Amino acid sequence: MKRTMIQEIFLIRTIACLCVVFIHAMTMTQHNYTLAESTDDLLYLFKLTLMFATPLFIMISEFLLSYSYPDKLPRGFWKKRILYILVPYVLIAGLYSAVPLWTGGGLTWEYFLERFFDRTFLGLWHGYFVLIIFQFYALHFLLKKFFDRYPAWLMISLSLLVNLFYLGIYNFGWFYENAFVYGLRDYYKLPFTGWIFYFTVAYYAGKHIDAFINFLNKYKYYLIAGALITGAIPLLVRLNRIYSVVSSKRFDIVLYTFFIFCILYLVARKMKHIPNLVMWISSSSYGIYLLHPLLQSSTMNALKDMPFHMNFGVHIIVMFLIGVSGPMLITYVLNKVPYGALIVGKFNVPKKPKVKQQTTMAS
Repeated sequence: MKRTMIQEIFLIRTIACLCVVFIHAMTMTQHNYTLAESTDDLLYLFKLTLMFATPLFIMISEFLLSYSYPDKLPRGFWKKRILYILVPYVLIAGLYSAVPLWTGGGLTWEYFLERFFDRTFLGLWHGYFVLIIFQFYALHFLLKKFFDRYPAWLMISLSLLVNLFYLGIYNFGWFYENAFVYGLRDYYKLPFTGWIFYFTVAYYAGKHIDAFINFLNKYKYYLIAGALITGAIPLLVRLNRIYSVVSSKRFDIVLYTFFIFCILYLVARKMKHIPNLVMWISSSSYGIYLLHPLLQSSTMNALKDMPFHMNFGVHIIVMFLIGVSGPMLITYVLNKVPYGALIVGKFNVPKKPKVKQQTTMAS
């Protein structure tokens, strides 16, 4: 049976998208400004609080899949996602691989193919999350009957242990004494084992949406406390030099992401309506995710030639605004021309819904 759309997801997807762009805006600024050590440290700590962004995207995909198709996947499921998710992934990966052509870096055919292979198949760029999402699609098909057979608490607990153990292997250097583990250190983010908790909890939450909402309402204050506690852990870990890498693949980000998802869902349910801007950003979020580093780096290079000095805070804001508005405009325009959606994904002109229950079909 056709189920109605979860309007709350628009807000969660938008927040995740904006956080990703803001993180990269801060990172580019840090790489191009000589900042005081204390300022630099504060930016790193702030970025740590936003590391839920990419996992949220991944979690949303399974949540919507489980909610929208609780029984079986519809006809045309794979075709639609190959055309509007995988094809743009490949094309934009090719675009990034060809960047040296217009930046003066020089580009041979062999070098292009190497860069293209690294991005497309090995996920060595920011678009790697698409490879994880397609693993989730396959897992949903393969594990659905297994997950339906066992209680949610058991499968969620097991997946959390697997997820934490797997990330712990690559988060801490002493595991690198194992030659196999060390050899895969650049690719550890790709296997689903590094994201399996998000898949499992999203599967049960999406399929049993009423029970999930009751859980949120009943334990909302515990969820807020959980977000504060788990959000503080990565900061303390970095401040104590236990593990300093700012990454969404940290073992101590997993539960934090879950709590943030729950809180954002609660916030969205309290809203009388979703603002149009939120709907537009959500609808073009895939194009924003894929294209924003390209526009940010191009803008940054252009700013270097300007005859004035820009305050680093203003620089972050400019990078952020360009990273959001530029890809939004490109996504919108390309969706107005034939086959343009194959380049940046689909942009569905949003309506102005009200957040009460669920009102239209999930994508």
